[in-house]
Amino acid sequence: MMKKLKSIKWRNVILFLFVMVGLLVLAQSFVLPDMIGWNVDRVKHYEAGNDITIVYQNVYSDTVPYGTVANQEKCNKNEDCDVVLTFSKGEDVSSQSESEIKAYLNQLVEEQLINPKEIVYNEPQYSNDVNQGYPISYDANPYEGIIEITFSQGPEIHVYDATMVAVGDILLHDTVYNDFRLEEDTFDFSPLLENVKPYIEPADFGFANQETNIGGVEVGLSSYPNFNSPYEIARDLINVGFNMFARANNHTLDKGESGVLAAEKNWEMFEGIITAGSTDSKEKRDQISVIEKNGIKLALLAYSYGFNGYRVPDDKSYLANEFDYEQAAIDIEKAKSVSDVIVVSMHWGVEYSNTPSEAQIEQAQWLADQGVHVIIGSHPHVLQPMDRLIGKDGNETVVAYSLGNFISGQVGLERLVGGIMKIDIKKTTIGDGVEIEIGQPQFMPTYNYAEASTKGYRLVPLIDSAQAEYFESIKALMETYSPNVDVVDYITYGELEK
Repeated sequence: MMKKLKSIKWRNVILFLFVMVGLLVLAQSFVLPDMIGWNVDRVKHYEAGNDITIVYQNVYSDTVPYGTVANQEKCNKNEDCDVVLTFSKGEDVSSQSESEIKAYLNQLVEEQLINPKEIVYNEPQYSNDVNQGYPISYDANPYEGIIEITFSQGPEIHVYDATMVAVGDILLHDTVYNDFRLEEDTFDFSPLLENVKPYIEPADFGFANQETNIGGVEVGLSSYPNFNSPYEIARDLINVGFNMFARANNHTLDKGESGVLAAEKNWEMFEGIITAGSTDSKEKRDQISVIEKNGIKLALLAYSYGFNGYRVPDDKSYLANEFDYEQAAIDIEKAKSVSDVIVVSMHWGVEYSNTPSEAQIEQAQWLADQGVHVIIGSHPHVLQPMDRLIGKDGNETVVAYSLGNFISGQVGLERLVGGIMKIDIKKTTIGDGVEIEIGQPQFMPTYNYAEASTKGYRLVPLIDSAQAEYFESIKALMETYSPNVDVVDYITYGELEK
């Protein structure tokens, strides 16, 4: 009997121990430990040894060390829910400078809270919104064991450079075009231009005021007072480097609508150029003429004070642009939306006067106030001073009130002297912003003359002519309003000298 009782007693003890161990195991399986303060490695080790699902979150904390559990949402397995642990990402340094962030991360390394190999510096990126040396992104993920940072280089900066030359009136009298007639209906003006080609061809942009329509022989060639010229003059000007032509002047309507239409047809033969001031449709008139070189877009507008008494039909104002403040303001705003630099050709002033009129000065200042970069004047047939105006918004505008005659059959020293203006254009893009700088102009006086009365026309730098002593007078005239004009013997391009 005693043996039997002892056997039952030990069986109960053993059973009790099994039950207790089972209960402990069962309790362990349903009740999670408090993990706050655990580091990532300890949590991962626990997770690997237990059949649980842990959801990991990260939060910045100034008080809880990087990579340790800052918060735990406790959950029993029988509740069918996940364990949610929130790790500390350390301090939020995403708004601090590069030096401050690196000092902080070095501190984490010294405290052995992170391995230096877990810190990843991405290639710096351009940003219009984040200052240079500050993070575009800062991503700390303790559970994955990585801190990834991309610093800003600031806005992306690009610089574009171009040069522009400009000349005055191309006024083809019959004495000039007949001197370059090859056969009855063909012409070659290249000999006239060969001595000035080296100063024009290197430029990116080349402007000329084509004062006489190039309607060609089909319309009938003619001279003063109603001009019509061979189209070959445009071809040969283009061949030496000109690619921008003004067509609004007092002779635009000399041959009426038919003359304009014939000229338009001839201009359309040439590629890589723009014209402004006269065309054959409203659609073309309303489209801003733009030419691009070296990443710089240049818009050309052209206007005339009038048309020698010829009236532009009300429904065909596109035939010739007469200057009007309201329309010019509209054109300039449109030009701003499609270009970087705006050049305006103004046919204005008093013939044979070396002094700009009050109207010229008033209109030039108004154009500067609208944000125009360069104003090129024509019509006086003699030179007038150059100036640099300040617009209402502080912008600078270069104005050449008159560049005189470049090619003509007129006589008299003042009418034979013209010139080539050269300006450097710099475009700087800083992020989405654009800055335009117009450099100090160079001006090379030229001399257009006939070797024998009305034969043997030549165009040369003034300094190479028999009138070289006139150079100092021209220099003084061009600097009347501003000393910021380099009147030179020869135009130069960088290190290129004559």
